[in-house]
Amino acid sequence: MQNDMSFLIDSNVVIAAEPYNGHLEEAQPAVSSLLRLASQNGHHVLVHPATREDLEQTREPSQRAQNLAAYEKYPALSEVPVPAVVWDVFPSDPGPNDQRDARILAALHAEAVHFLVTDDGRLRKRATRLGFEHRVLRSGEAAAQLAAWHPDAPPPPPMVERIQTYELDTSEAIFDSLRADYYPTFDSWIAKVKKDAASRRAWMIRGERARYEALALVKMRDEHPLHRGVPAIKLTTFKVGDTAGGKRYGELLLKAVLRWAAEEPGRPGVMFVEVNSRQERLIEFLGDFGFQNVAVKDSDPDEQVWLKELDPPSATPLTGLDFHVRYGPPAIRAGDPIFVIPITPQWYDDLFPDATAIGATGATMLADTFTTPKAHGNAIRKAYLCRSPTKEIPAGSTLLFYRSQGGVSGDGAVVAVGVAERSHRSDDPIETIELSFKRTVYSASDVAGMHQDGKAVLTILFRHDRFVEPPWSLTELVERKVVTSWPQSVVRVRDLGGIEWVQSQLSA
Repeated sequence: MQNDMSFLIDSNVVIAAEPYNGHLEEAQPAVSSLLRLASQNGHHVLVHPATREDLEQTREPSQRAQNLAAYEKYPALSEVPVPAVVWDVFPSDPGPNDQRDARILAALHAEAVHFLVTDDGRLRKRATRLGFEHRVLRSGEAAAQLAAWHPDAPPPPPMVERIQTYELDTSEAIFDSLRADYYPTFDSWIAKVKKDAASRRAWMIRGERARYEALALVKMRDEHPLHRGVPAIKLTTFKVGDTAGGKRYGELLLKAVLRWAAEEPGRPGVMFVEVNSRQERLIEFLGDFGFQNVAVKDSDPDEQVWLKELDPPSATPLTGLDFHVRYGPPAIRAGDPIFVIPITPQWYDDLFPDATAIGATGATMLADTFTTPKAHGNAIRKAYLCRSPTKEIPAGSTLLFYRSQGGVSGDGAVVAVGVAERSHRSDDPIETIELSFKRTVYSASDVAGMHQDGKAVLTILFRHDRFVEPPWSLTELVERKVVTSWPQSVVRVRDLGGIEWVQSQLSA
């Protein structure tokens, strides 16, 4: 199977690859890794003439000359006409920057390349509006996914640690930007956070040499940002280190926070966070997971308030997927199709490395035994590939992941639940790669094996909603008429009694 891919890099990636006067861009480590992995594995990195025109705008002459010299190291695409559908996501009177972005998106629309790599938030948003979200990668995402695509004994993923706030080590580098943001009150603020350990919660992810890579701090009860006297959870700090790009630590950390909220008795029904308008990546991330921009702080017009509702209403006009995004995870809307998806222990461990129970017998994962090297095991947004004859799984469908028994008799069970975002069945390996690459835990050889002899592959993009504890055993599933026997392929739940049972279990 052809598995060489093409990556179109824009000006911010070209610049990051070439330090100027000893200055390293924030994205430089990720870009260097991307270029090295692409070169080692026969992938193609290209540029667009519009990027050269953008680099010509560099003000400082010697830096402009270096940027243009860096551009010339890569093969350039030929221009293609910009179709009307691309112009539709731009202003009616586009400026020079908009025109250059439109030409780049036209190349993606024309299938001139498989992926666009950019750290430009505005360009990413426009690509998403065109339906190219799965083909647009940040530099860190591209590097991390190529590492998973071509595994070479990478280290196991991290685990989220719940710690007491008084245990925080403020000498860690991750606090440097917070110290600047809170200047000159950082010391008094962090002292209060440590002292109020009983009313706050903290989660942390460690990287190499046990250094902090990501951190979340929650104040369990604060005042609602819109309603005086009403309590709300305040996410006071949500920070992923600069070296963690593409590892999905943000999603891993958010999972821990939302799981705590789902299980915390008597907690307020909303969570909010205050974000500076300059933090474009965090704002995009929050929007992807159901936070809504509800206000601007009176004391600082640059500070936005983003709020997430945690308790779904009894009735809603939202679709199943929008319902899950707004209120979950976990949040499943009743009435959407339900599918049982069999998954082998190997793929289960890769997709869900943070699982606790792993089978109907109640066996549990031990701490520090997660072995998947792939960042997308950390994620809420995932992809699953299989050779099921099922043609389509509608967006918003409830997905019941049935972990097969492996070598343990009677251990088959539904262990995890997801909500479908999109599905596509294709016998074209490139289509499978383009749709799943940004989220997949599968390597190049895995995808090649699935498409062996021209077989079609079903790609399911989904969001992980929850784990089922205790798992639903095969015996229970048959008794409740969810399935008639152990599932060998994707099965839609048709029996009304089985549907009602599943919905009642998930709403309990």
